[in-house]
Amino acid sequence: MSVIRDGQHVAFINTKTNEFKCVKVPRKQPLFLKPFSFQTDSLVGQQFGLHYQVLKQKLIEVVDPVKVTEPLENCSKTNEFIKDDGSTQILSQHDIENMKANGVKGEEIVKNLVENSTSYNDKTEFSKAKWLKKKINKHQPNITTRRPSVRLFCSSNTSKLRPDILAKIVNNANIWMGAKVFVAECKDDLLTSAIAQRVHRDGSVVQIFEQKLPHIMYCRWLDFEAPQLDVLKYFPLKFLFKLNENSDTEAVSLEQAEEPQSMNDEEITLGKRKREEAEEEFVKYTSLFNEMKRNDFDSLVISANYDPFPVLELLWGCLRYSGTVVIHTEYLSSVIACCNFVNKMGCSEMSVVDQWFREIQVLPGRTHPDMRMQTGGGFIMTCTKLAEGIYEHGSDTPVPSDNGEVVEGKTE
Repeated sequence: MSVIRDGQHVAFINTKTNEFKCVKVPRKQPLFLKPFSFQTDSLVGQQFGLHYQVLKQKLIEVVDPVKVTEPLENCSKTNEFIKDDGSTQILSQHDIENMKANGVKGEEIVKNLVENSTSYNDKTEFSKAKWLKKKINKHQPNITTRRPSVRLFCSSNTSKLRPDILAKIVNNANIWMGAKVFVAECKDDLLTSAIAQRVHRDGSVVQIFEQKLPHIMYCRWLDFEAPQLDVLKYFPLKFLFKLNENSDTEAVSLEQAEEPQSMNDEEITLGKRKREEAEEEFVKYTSLFNEMKRNDFDSLVISANYDPFPVLELLWGCLRYSGTVVIHTEYLSSVIACCNFVNKMGCSEMSVVDQWFREIQVLPGRTHPDMRMQTGGGFIMTCTKLAEGIYEHGSDTPVPSDNGEVVEGKTE
């Protein structure tokens, strides 16, 4: 268990509401984690994974928290003759409020409630665990500190990707240390952060972003070192059409530039200034653009709400042969369009998976599916890029035909 350092990001989790926040400590202002507000200066030098209770905007470590032990086997008791009307509890609400006002800790309040309950010992083991868990969440709401990690972000309420979907995408993308990867995502940079951790300090991770600025939230929370931050690069989505000189987007721009008679002088000047600003902005990405034109990237990963087909079509030429393509989308029509394109261009080992997921509670005598869950997670398409032609075993170049030309249109 590591120690919290000065200037490091720490994840705070409210065990009662499961609310999650990740901030850098120490900070000048108090941290508000509903419904608490507390200072974080005392956490420097403490270990991750400790439980704290908030008293007068200060974090007090909970040394011996009350824990709920799940029953191992069924019992013969029933709750048939227990009256759940509040008369079985000797302590009143006024007594509990006085205990809180006197600074009594939450675990002591829970222990007093157990000792002063006349029906606690008559309950079944399952009812005891459920009742105790309810009282702990009410009177002993703890703040837990955790080290930021991709797995923790997936399980939090800030993530847009489930842990099983993220694991499936990263596994299918064939990411290794030193790989060169394209990542196109519009939800957040969780996928970029997970791939950057695998690539480590070698290789390159290029995020294709559609907003004015790239997503850097999770990369900042993970406290990447300077060599690992150099691996991350960002390229705007609006400049992808420059990879294909004969693209329709560029042709439309040229046609609009050749028809100025339908606009007045002010509109012409405004449009010219916008094009000049765009060219000046593109200069910042010239070196990265030249690197993308080498066509030696190992993987292309797309997980976005928009149609992934245009991005796949423009970045297909930047992949090397035997490169991997992984596309995650919620719409089957987009998956079909991408499948038709990669089949036409040449691919192998293509698969489409519906990432259906179901959470099941597995407890002795209480195994059943959860009542509320997310079942569908979208479709994941995976394929490997191939060069067209007839190949001999172990060769990387197509076999020429009798007239010296390369035979295309067939792959063996």
